[in-house]
Amino acid sequence: MFDIIVALQNVLDKSAKRAVSDWLSPLPKGAAWHVISDYVFGDPDRHDTASFVLLLHHDKLETIQSYITNQAPVDIKKSRSASEGLIRYLKSPVVFSFTFVLDDGDKFLATYASVSEMISGLEDLSQVVASMAANSERKNSYFSEVQRRLASFVDDLERKGNAKLARKVFLVAAYAAVALDYLDSSAEPSRISWISDRDAILQRHDGVIWDIASIMFYLIKGRRESGALDQLNVIDKPKLLHIAPEQTGQNYLDPLIRMPDYLAAAASDMNLHTFEFSSKKLESIGSACFSESANSVLCTISWTGEGFLVRRLVGKEL
Repeated sequence: MFDIIVALQNVLDKSAKRAVSDWLSPLPKGAAWHVISDYVFGDPDRHDTASFVLLLHHDKLETIQSYITNQAPVDIKKSRSASEGLIRYLKSPVVFSFTFVLDDGDKFLATYASVSEMISGLEDLSQVVASMAANSERKNSYFSEVQRRLASFVDDLERKGNAKLARKVFLVAAYAAVALDYLDSSAEPSRISWISDRDAILQRHDGVIWDIASIMFYLIKGRRESGALDQLNVIDKPKLLHIAPEQTGQNYLDPLIRMPDYLAAAASDMNLHTFEFSSKKLESIGSACFSESANSVLCTISWTGEGFLVRRLVGKEL
């Protein structure tokens, strides 16, 4: 799935990199950030979509969540209208968002990412981890744990595991790595915590998606900073944290996830040809957060059979 990262960054470096930098660069360097994600997958009436909200840790989480709960007590699916207060927060100076819409027409990348290709990709990642372990100044159990999870993933695919779910793992990890890199290059955070809504991709092989996203981010950052991978090691800054939601019961971070929930719902519903929405509440989100906002990136990606086609949808088109 590194091809997806290259395709996304080739387009976004030209069309969005300056916008990301202009928005994030004035914010404090060395701060803590949250990357909050939500997804729409497998709905025949909607596009497969993943949204990532980059949120500066500008206040206590309890205070932030209390505000969101007050403005939007439930997610957009359960609400009759979109919360103006949450929309204002999504457009505030401490937020930037990336929303990726898969418009592939290819049974979820089945012709691009065959099982054999995914196995090969996992084996390549395992070699990268081995190189990182060799370059590490001290013994770190993290590397062996990652290799164990990657090996478990390979074993599952070799025994005809769920290939579509595996593609989702790769795809979301690639999206996350892109969002992490733009955040890192513009805001220079000291710590980034990735907070995700519940999804089957999170439980796959003890959360191997976190490892894949982190390794891909390390690769991107290593190339960006040195242009070489021979000395690739764990990057100390930013420190990456992965906050997995509870598998059952109430998730105490649910209020935060309402932010990408709004964006993913609107983008997955949008007609990519006419830029129309099926409901007023989703139209209000799309208009405010995509058309009229300078702090969001909305793009589509599709597999042509020969390569990936990426389009950034900008305000003047909506």
